[in-house]
Amino acid sequence: MATISPMDVLRDLAQQKLDDTTSHLGKVQQDYSRAVTQLEQLEAYELEYQQTLQSNMANKGISVVDWVNHQSFIDSLGKVVFQHTGHVTQCKKSVDLALSSWRSDKQRLNSFDTLKSRAEEVRALKENRQEQKLMDEFAQRASLGKKVL
Repeated sequence: MATISPMDVLRDLAQQKLDDTTSHLGKVQQDYSRAVTQLEQLEAYELEYQQTLQSNMANKGISVVDWVNHQSFIDSLGKVVFQHTGHVTQCKKSVDLALSSWRSDKQRLNSFDTLKSRAEEVRALKENRQEQKLMDEFAQRASLGKKVL
C-alpha cells in the first residue's frame, strides 16, 4: 500500500480549492454575460420606444396625455437602465475578484506541483545513490571473494 505524503495531501487540497474557484469563476462570468445581454436589451428597448415616440409625434402627432405617458415610461426605462448598469458593474467586479482568486489558487497549485516534483527528484536521487552504494558494496565483496580464492 502506497503511503500518502503530506505534500500529496496539500497538493490535492490546492487542486480541490482551484476546482471550486474555477466553478465559481464560471458562474460569475455567466452572471456577468447575462447581465450585459439584459442591459443591451433594455437599452435597445428604450431607444426603440424613444424613436417610436418621435416618429409618432412627427408623422401624426399625439395628445399631451399620450406624450406625458410615453415620456413617463421612457423615464422609467432610463431609471431601470441606470440601475441595471450598476448591477453590470457589480457583476464585473465579481468576475475580477473571482479571476484574481483563481490566479492565486492556480499559482498555489503550481507551487505545490513544483515542490512535489523537487521532492520526487530528491527521493529518486537518494534511491539512486543508495542503489549505487549497494552495487559498489557487492562489487567490492565480489572482488574480495575472488582474491581469497
